[in-house]
Amino acid sequence: MQKWIAIGIFGILLLGGAGAVCAKMQQTQPLHAPAEHVLQSSCADGELPNSRKTAETDFEVGSKTVHRTHFSAAYPQLKGLTSGFPEEMINQDLENIIRKYSEDMTADDTLKVTYEVTRSSGEFYSFVFHGTLTQGMQNGTGGESFPLLEALNYDAGTKIKVTVENLVKHDKESMSAFGKLFSAYAGNNAEAFGDGMGVYFTDNDVVFYFLKNDAALEYTQVHVPLKEAKPYFNTPIQPLE
Repeated sequence: MQKWIAIGIFGILLLGGAGAVCAKMQQTQPLHAPAEHVLQSSCADGELPNSRKTAETDFEVGSKTVHRTHFSAAYPQLKGLTSGFPEEMINQDLENIIRKYSEDMTADDTLKVTYEVTRSSGEFYSFVFHGTLTQGMQNGTGGESFPLLEALNYDAGTKIKVTVENLVKHDKESMSAFGKLFSAYAGNNAEAFGDGMGVYFTDNDVVFYFLKNDAALEYTQVHVPLKEAKPYFNTPIQPLE
C-alpha cells in the first residue's frame, strides 16, 4: 500500500477475471465480505489502516485492502465526517468506482488509480479520481491504455450529490449565458456545454472534463472561475469562493 502524500494518494491494482467474479460484483456485495471470498484483508472490519486527517478536511481518509481469488483492491474510506451526508453512502460510492471499472476486466488487464480531495469547504466536498486502464497485456507488458477521470461531489448543506445535470439552471436564458461563458474559457478546446461532461470543484474554479474522442490520450479540462459561474447555478448549490 502506498504512503499518503500531501492530500492523499491511493493506488489500485486490479487483476480481473470474467465470469464468477463479475457475477458476484453485480450483486453489489461489500468488497470485504462475504468471508469465503476473501483470501486476506489488511485490516479488521471498521479499522482504517494508514488513515490520517487532512489539513483541509474535518474527516479522516483511510485505505482498506482486500484480496480475492481474481483481483486485489485498495480503496479509500471516510471516518469522522461531521456534515449532513452519511459516511456509509459516500464510502459505498467510493467502492463503486472500483466496481465500475473492474467488472469487465480480464486477467490481462490492470487498473491504476490515484485520488485527491480538490474541494473541502466544511460542507462542500469534491473527490477526483485519476488513473489508467490497460487492457490486453501479455505477460504483464504491452496492451492498450485508456485514461480515467471521475469525480464525486457532495453538498452536505443541502444533501445533494452535484453533477453537471443538476448544477446549472435549466431555463433557456441561463443555459445560453452559461454556454457562452463555458466556451470563452474552453478556447481552442471548444465543445458545446452539455450533460455528458463530468464536473468537480476547486477552491476557485468549477472544472468540466470530457474526452474529445475515443482515441484521446487524456481528458480535456475546462476551468471556469466560481465567481463567474455561480449566478447560473441552481439555487440550492452554492459552493463558497
